[in-house]
Parts: sequence; C-alpha cells; structure tokens
Amino acid sequence: MQLVLDFSPSKGAPCSSTDELFQGAEPLRPYQVSAFDGIKRELKTNRSTLLVMPTGCGKTRVFVQAAIEWPFVESAVSKRVLVLAHRDELLQQARTKLGDATGELIGLEQSDYYAGSERIVVSSIQTLSRENRLTRWRPNDFGLIIFDEAHHCPSPTWQRVYKYFSEAKSIGVTATPDRADETAMGTVFESVAYVYEIADAMKDGWLCPIVVRQVHVNEIDLSHCKEVAGDLSPAELDAIMAVEKVLHAVVRATIAEAGDRRTIVYTTSVDNTKRLAEMFNRVQPGSTFSVDGGTPIDLRRSLLDRFSKGGFQRLVNCGIATEGYNNPEVSCIAQARPTKSRGLHAQIIGRGLRICEGKKDCLVLEFTGNSGMHRLATSCDILGGNYPDEVLQSAVRIVKSKPGIRADVALKEAEEEERQKAAAAAAAAAAEVVKRAGIIANVSYSTFELDPFQCLHINSNKVQWSERFGGAIATKSQLDLLVHKGVKIPDGLTKQQAFVLIGALKKREALGLASYRQVQCLTRANIPALKLRFETANRLIAHLHSHGWKITPAEYQEIVSKGV
Repeated sequence: MQLVLDFSPSKGAPCSSTDELFQGAEPLRPYQVSAFDGIKRELKTNRSTLLVMPTGCGKTRVFVQAAIEWPFVESAVSKRVLVLAHRDELLQQARTKLGDATGELIGLEQSDYYAGSERIVVSSIQTLSRENRLTRWRPNDFGLIIFDEAHHCPSPTWQRVYKYFSEAKSIGVTATPDRADETAMGTVFESVAYVYEIADAMKDGWLCPIVVRQVHVNEIDLSHCKEVAGDLSPAELDAIMAVEKVLHAVVRATIAEAGDRRTIVYTTSVDNTKRLAEMFNRVQPGSTFSVDGGTPIDLRRSLLDRFSKGGFQRLVNCGIATEGYNNPEVSCIAQARPTKSRGLHAQIIGRGLRICEGKKDCLVLEFTGNSGMHRLATSCDILGGNYPDEVLQSAVRIVKSKPGIRADVALKEAEEEERQKAAAAAAAAAAEVVKRAGIIANVSYSTFELDPFQCLHINSNKVQWSERFGGAIATKSQLDLLVHKGVKIPDGLTKQQAFVLIGALKKREALGLASYRQVQCLTRANIPALKLRFETANRLIAHLHSHGWKITPAEYQEIVSKGV
C-alpha cells in the first residue's frame, strides 16, 4: 500500500515574509546565530559543510533555520530541502519542529509513506537509499540536503544518497564527529562551519555541570577483551557485563548513588537491558522499564513519553536513548556499557546535560574494573576536546581519588598539575643546555621536505580551522595513518589539519589517483603529478629510476598518453 503524505503540524498557508517565518520558531541563541552564519559562509564556496554542536544545544533548531531561509546561496539548483535521519525519533522530531517553525506541510518519505511536492521533505535513510525509492526523484529535485547525526555519513548507505543528489548543497549536523577511525568524516564534508564545545555550553549556562563517580566492580575485567573497529568487542563486552555480580553491582550502586534522580541506564545488550529492569523492580517495584530495538514502535513511544512525564524513575535501554532522545528532567546517567569511543560516550552523557528548572547538575556513574591496556572514554574526555592526553589521564586519576568531583574541576586541577610538570621539565632542560654549552658541533647538511598541504594543493588559508580541532594536536591514530601514507608530519599539526589531509588522501585513493608517495617523488623530479593516475605515476617513476632520474618531453608524453 502506498500512502502519499502531505501532513505535519500545520498553521495555515506557508508564510510570505521573513518576519512571518520567524513567528513559529524560537529565537536563535547567540551561538546558534554564529553557527548559521558559518553555514551560509561555507556553502557559498563549498558543496558540503559540517556543524558540530553538543547534544542539548539545538542542532535541530539551527538546521530548521537553514530550511526556513533556503535558498541562501545563488548557486542553488532547487528551492526544495531534504532532511535525512536514520531513526524514527529523529524523523518525528524534525517533522514536528519544521512544521511548527514554517507553517508548511512537511513531506514524509518512510516505509509505506511517500512524499509529494512539498518544499521540505523528511526521509528515513533506510527508505530513500533503496533503488526504487531514490530513483523516483530527479538528481536536482533538492537544492539542500541536511544530514542529521552526520557521523553516519561515511557509510555506504548514506553515501548512495549523497552521490545521487550530486548538485545539492549539504549540511551535516552532529554532536560526535570523531568516529573511531577519526578519518572518514573528511572524505564527505569539505569544511567545518562551526563548532560549539560541551565545555563552552556549560560555561555559557546552556548545559548543566557533570558530577562524575567511577564505580569500580572487581568482576568487570576487560583486560582480555578484544578491540573491534576502535571499540571493545560487543560480544565479549556483553559476556563480561552479563555476569550476575556485575548486574547486581549496577543495580545497588545506581539506587544508592542516584537517590530520586530521573535516571537512564545504558547496557550492552537486549538481554541485559531486560534483566537489569527486572532486578531494579525487585528492589523498587514499578520504578523501571526497559526499551530496546525489538520493542514495538508504539510501545516504545509510549514508554519514552511516560518516562519524560515522570511516570517512572529509571529507563534501562540498549541503543535507543542515544541519538535524538530529549528529556531535560534526566539528571543521572548510569553508564553500564564501558566504551573506548569518545563519540558514543558523549552521546550517552549528553542525554543528561539539558537544563531545566530545579536541576543543578547531572550525576554520571561510570562502571569500571580492570581495563588492562584499554583506554576507556570518560566524562573528562568529553569535556576535554582541547586538552592534551596527559591532562585527560591526570583528570581521570583525580576523579578516582576524589569521588563526586565535578568533571570540569578535575580537568582544571589536572591542567595545573601538568603545567607544573612542564615548568619543571623546562627548567631541567635549561640546566642541561648550560651544562653542554661548551660542546659545539659543526655539521653541514641539506634536506628537501615537501609541505603536504602544498604537495596536495590544499589551500590551508581557505580552510576554517575550528576551535575544537584547531586547538587539539593530531591524535596518534591520525599521525600513524599519515606516516603510513608517507607524509612527513609538519610541526604542530592539529587534529583538524590531519582531518583534512587524511580526507584528501582517501579521496585520491577512491579516484585511483597517484598516491602521496608518488606525488612527492615526482614533484621532487619537477614533474606535475597531482592529476596523474596511480598506474601512470608508477610507470613514470619506473622510467626515472632506470634512466638516472631523467626524462625527455617525448618520453613523458608517451608514458602519460598510455594512461589516458
């Protein structure tokens, strides 16, 4: 059965003036104004841009504004807007807010529902990525595509839609851009429009402070747990967290520490979700309900609505109350799903950071044990976007030694500790310089190093280095990948610069172009190589190697022509 929908919360005919358009939408907060300005600036010269904003800070409100004012670039191929999401809660939230803000009918493309000629269409990525649903649209039907929870965009399903609407401008919005591999986002989005950090939002009063308690459980032994795709193996982690003593510890500690706080408990599996809810209810009957991916959608909506209205104290969930769930009354997060992923941890903790009347802070219970060599994500990590790893590690130690300390306070103490260590190290180094002042070595040498940005023709002045990435040094995994690709790491390379470099290298691989090592080698021989195919570059290098690194114009032309 095919249903063509033209419905959403409607307030009459579409508005005809800018003043009228704003009547149904809340005024933008100052940082949201800056975010929208950044989007407009970036889309003037780029096809796609990324907005990074914490959970609870109104990413939806910003992209609703983009839909209200579209088209705001001269090169727009259409006045129509497509909003893509991957979960029902996100679709419903987007439809409601878009309808309320614009007064327009919002089309829905999901399962048996088909959108019509509405200016704004909200679609499930699972539905639209199907061949028969995608091709019912023309590639230029939409001028703007908005990807909600854009950290999913590097996946093949999202890429299919992105590539199909190749003439559309694109906005990605996410709270967690740093996927486990820290590289894939750069292959999709050409720039970063704006970044608003969790720490900034707390300082500005838009999110509440975090009070963190690490709960050590002896039976949680992750030392032999394997790593899969940058995180702990789901199957092995679940087996560890499913131990009866671990579950009882989660229940006892949550009840004791949370008191009467509205609480969300995060687990490792559907089975553990149901078991924990049953165990909570043994102690406090009727206090807890569970939801998971198998919960019927109507029941899931009903339980989430009851929880939001205070119908029960605790919600135990597996993979549901992460992206798109909004309940400001939540003031305790019980993280019974240890993870190495900062992004996942930020999504989870973010569910408790929204502000509301009478709420002072959010208590985060982090259940830990023997993590072995694994570096687990903590609340300090999600506040420490611009802090070096040494400060974050010191902050985690402080949290363990001072139960109940605010995460931001722990970070400040750790920063001061590391500052004092750095000062002591600098003094020792200065003394060593004085000691060796009499030793002079005259060494002559020459080097020829290419700047990777120049080598790949990336205009770093044009790239908007955001505060989040610009303030943080490139991570070890980023540096390891760049070194593996043959890149000489520039001094002071930032996380965002590495993000752009890795994205450029991956795009070259996907297009079959010369590798970085080939480009570097040929550039040193004064041969332009950026647009050469991989095979052509190989033949040129082989010729140069066997002919004393010399080549005539005729030989060059002959080799290059074979690759055309």
